[in-house]
Amino acid sequence: METSAKNSIQFSHTVTMDTEWRQDFIEKLGAKYLNQRQLVFPENLASGGSYLMEVIPGLTVLVVDLTFHQSISFTKVASSGDFCIAYYDISDQISIHKVNDTKNKVGYHSKLGMGLVDAGLSSTYIPPISERMYSFRLLISKQLLHKHLGNIVPESIVEKTYAKKNTIYFYSHMDSRTRVLLLKLKDRQYEDSSYELFLKGAALQAFGSLIERLSEQKFVVGKLSEFDVQQVVNSQVYLMEQLLEKFPGTEKLAEIACMSVTKYTRLFKKIYKCNPNSFFLSEKLLLAKEMVKSGQFNTIYEVAYALGYSKSDYFSAIYKKRYGVLPNEDFVSLRNCKEATE
Repeated sequence: METSAKNSIQFSHTVTMDTEWRQDFIEKLGAKYLNQRQLVFPENLASGGSYLMEVIPGLTVLVVDLTFHQSISFTKVASSGDFCIAYYDISDQISIHKVNDTKNKVGYHSKLGMGLVDAGLSSTYIPPISERMYSFRLLISKQLLHKHLGNIVPESIVEKTYAKKNTIYFYSHMDSRTRVLLLKLKDRQYEDSSYELFLKGAALQAFGSLIERLSEQKFVVGKLSEFDVQQVVNSQVYLMEQLLEKFPGTEKLAEIACMSVTKYTRLFKKIYKCNPNSFFLSEKLLLAKEMVKSGQFNTIYEVAYALGYSKSDYFSAIYKKRYGVLPNEDFVSLRNCKEATE
């Protein structure tokens, strides 16, 4: 553990599929066990704690619910373990999750609330100060991913993408089902008698939604240079931040990746199995479905406008083409939500 000139604590730690890695927090930060699953931090550093539990073999859930009183950054060092970490962040304010020099802004008010990061990658998490940080994480063995995706995705794709030698990394927005589920979990206390049961159910539901999402993603890293993959990922993060705007153009994305348009398009298709424009539209429509069902808008026009569409008829047409129904058939209005809570 190091302290910078600005008194910011820089803490490095490991993560494994077992519980031994938490010893770093006890020895270096002064954290302590309340019980087998719950870890609390010193009051001068943070209020709150974490909760770790194995759900099923190959799937472990970690909840981190803390309010920090000092500036701190957590760096997870690269691991040789054959697993991935799914990050879901619904912190009250924006946190930074830095992976391979790419800064992802995460939290309840961020466009990026969910990420899947290979254990073989180093990453740094920087929480806000004096604001509640709430992170839900799934530690998933690649063997378990392989098992469940094998029933949905062709075996050749699963083998290429989730092989031990590949490093998996992407960030996206959180699906609405998981977001609602985690908001309910956030309201519960570790000490609640039913907390363990509710947490296990939440972890299994989140894992099921992740499997659905990955079956649609169908990205393949394959044998590409690590630098090229990272450059394309950087552009994808930028692209995800533009979902409420118009497609920025392949030329702009290639410029971010420091590549020619031809090379960039070829590599993007290799990694994400579609061209940048198709990827953008697919992600935009996933976000659209969440917004339509969110109960935060009065009309479909408001949803369309928020997504950057000037004509709601056009938005309705592409929505129906994707989902088979018009958006007003899925729509939950703000007025109905208010009436339901009164």
